[in-house]
Amino acid sequence: MSSFKLDDVFIETTVESLGALLLDYYIFPNTAEIIKNSLMKRLSEGDYYKYETGYTLAEKITGDLQKISNDKHLNFAFSESSLPLQQYDPINDESLLIRQKLNNYGFERTERLPGNIGYLVINEFAYPEHAGSTAAHAMSFISGTDGLIIDLRTNYGGSSLMSAFISSYLLDGSPPVHLNDIYWRSYDTTQSIWSSPFVPGQRFGANKPVYILTSQNTGSCAEEFAYSLQAIQRVIIIGEKTGGKANAGSVHRVNDHFQAFIPNAYPINPITKGNWNGIGVLPDIECSSNEAYETAYHLLLRQLLQQYGETMEPGREPLIADIKRLLKFEN
Repeated sequence: MSSFKLDDVFIETTVESLGALLLDYYIFPNTAEIIKNSLMKRLSEGDYYKYETGYTLAEKITGDLQKISNDKHLNFAFSESSLPLQQYDPINDESLLIRQKLNNYGFERTERLPGNIGYLVINEFAYPEHAGSTAAHAMSFISGTDGLIIDLRTNYGGSSLMSAFISSYLLDGSPPVHLNDIYWRSYDTTQSIWSSPFVPGQRFGANKPVYILTSQNTGSCAEEFAYSLQAIQRVIIIGEKTGGKANAGSVHRVNDHFQAFIPNAYPINPITKGNWNGIGVLPDIECSSNEAYETAYHLLLRQLLQQYGETMEPGREPLIADIKRLLKFEN
């Protein structure tokens, strides 16, 4: 239960300040103008004065923002305690760093499955400045497997730089691959994101099969990771259509108790010339997220059995026998 009480004057100045911030920072200026005018119209009609708590007001305004913009990253939030004056710094936020460290920087599970298939559960793309070593160890661990499943079903996003860093392990070092572009309104410039010609540890490589698992909760940078690799036909995506959160941005302090996440940039894939905003990343094989793991594992086993059965590579006989046993057990 909130102890902070709203009054009409505070609500009015809050909405006005939010509108001004949108005009200054939102990635699409014309849309920002439309949103501001809509907010002020609702304010003049008394729509926002009936809310008694900051939480309910923030929920209402967030819904209005996202309905007009079709931008699920555009968000308005309330804080019971007074917000700090300095701008939020996600790279050096101490509480965030502690949480990420305790969560192993998003790398929840790194495993070699029967049939020599790698399995990675990544729940967050933390900044490489902090998570690079953990990512390098995880990717090196699965580098010798013959196929890979990357589970992003509970990954809400994070850093585009970590997305590119992990993608680099799934590609060859030369030549670098153009993965994504991001247009930034504040700088009026486009940032190009490429794979790295060098990575610490061992690469998984560009030629072995990779399956990505998604759900409707897969969001933001996790979607970027899946979308970019799907566009270059490096991965097969299995599961549900993702959340459709594409535009990048930052947190802006509105006043002592309200803040807004305002997107200031949008991705442009170099191949599709578009992005996944409001649409989501479409899976190559659609199924319930609960069924995605078993579906991917079964398909990978069959793919490897066909591949090794055709090449009859010396030394693979025990692995082929193991895969046949696994498939017979599944059937």
